[in-house]
Formats: sequence, structure tokens, C-alpha cells
Amino acid sequence: MDYILSASLSCANPICIKEDFERLERSDIDVYHIDLCDGVFAPTFLFNTAAIRALRPLSPRRFDAHLYCHHPSLYVEDLRQSGVDVVIVHVETAGEDYKQTIRMIRDAGMAAGLAILPTTQVPDGLEDVLPLVSIIVANSVGPAFAGQKFNPDGLRNMRTLSTRAQAMGLQPEIAADGSVSSARLPMFLEAGCNHFVCGTSSVFRPGDMAEHTRKFRADLVEQVQQLHQAPVNKIERG
Repeated sequence: MDYILSASLSCANPICIKEDFERLERSDIDVYHIDLCDGVFAPTFLFNTAAIRALRPLSPRRFDAHLYCHHPSLYVEDLRQSGVDVVIVHVETAGEDYKQTIRMIRDAGMAAGLAILPTTQVPDGLEDVLPLVSIIVANSVGPAFAGQKFNPDGLRNMRTLSTRAQAMGLQPEIAADGSVSSARLPMFLEAGCNHFVCGTSSVFRPGDMAEHTRKFRADLVEQVQQLHQAPVNKIERG
């Protein structure tokens, strides 16, 4: 199994984002996770597509856009033009059918993802959309703010979605987003997680981000070997 580490760029220093990005480029990170908020779904504003376009030429690594937005379809074409690889939408979006947005993302030539907040229970009727997504994101904190208290209901959703996908013969990435730390690795792994969105609890701490990433990866390898007694691979970069 491949285990993927994402860097949540919403946790970077907004004054020197380019410097933080360049430090991450020297790290063992696999994916850049970029939160976009509409100010309503999540009462804040973080990144925009102009920032994504500026960063895109600086790295060949995968860019995931996580949309905390009630009308995510409005951003799909701009995200495509900005060089985003994966667009993740929430089941809680209002104003449009998230399933139709997932199909729109795929029609635009990008991979699609599905996300759910810990305050929401996994809805029924996902069988038609799960085969269309390459990643499922289970939030374990509320939307968009770094440093929030861990909500264990995110583990419930992660476990439920992982089980449903496996029952359908699917193998999407199962991502933990929020309060991801080395200490919580066993519970995330038990719930089926294979993709870790790293923020202030792991990578974006004072000190060397590359070293923090290396240490988190080493802790992950150790935990997986203890739980499964099997070697760990990491994602191959394009």
C-alpha cells in the first residue's frame, strides 16, 4: 500500500508563502493540499486561484484543491486553468448537487474527490459516486481553521467510507484532514487512512519543515510495520 503525505498550504506563513513552499520542495512531501473557502461554507478566505497559478510552475508535485464552498462548480474551470490536479468537494455543499459537480470535474480532465465534515454522518446513496472519486477526505476538525480541537467523529466517517469503498472493490485514497500528528497515527491507520494532510500538528511547526516531514514519515513507517508487519511504500512522484 502507498502512504501519501500532503502539506496543507493554509498552514504556511501567508507573508512568505513562496519561501515556505520552497522549503517544502526540499522535503519528502508528496502532495500540496490547498483549501479554498467561499466565506460562507467556511467563514474565512485562504487561497485563491491566482496564488495557485503562481505556485504551479515551482513544482511538478500534485496539487489538490479542497473546496469549502457551497457552489463548487463555479471554480472548476478556473482551477483547471490554474493547473490543479485534483478537486475535492464536500457532501455538505448547498445550492447544487455535489455529485453533478464531481462529474463536471472529471469532464474537465481533473480527478475528483469527496470530503465530509466530522459533524456530518455519511449519507446513503453514495454507490453511484464513489467509483468516480480518487480520494475521500474525512475531516477531523471543522472547515479551514488551523489548530482546531480534534473531533473523533471524523474517524467514524473515515471508517464508514473506507469500508463502503472496499465493499465495492474500490481503492481510493482515504485522507485524514485535521489534527494529524504522529500520536494519532494508530487511530487513523485503524480507520483505513492512507493519506495524511499535514498541518500545524506535524509539518508546519517551528523549525525545519523538511526534517518534520522526514520524522513524520519515519513515525508512519514504524506504526504501519507494528500494525501490519509489512513494508511501506510511498507514492511515486511524476
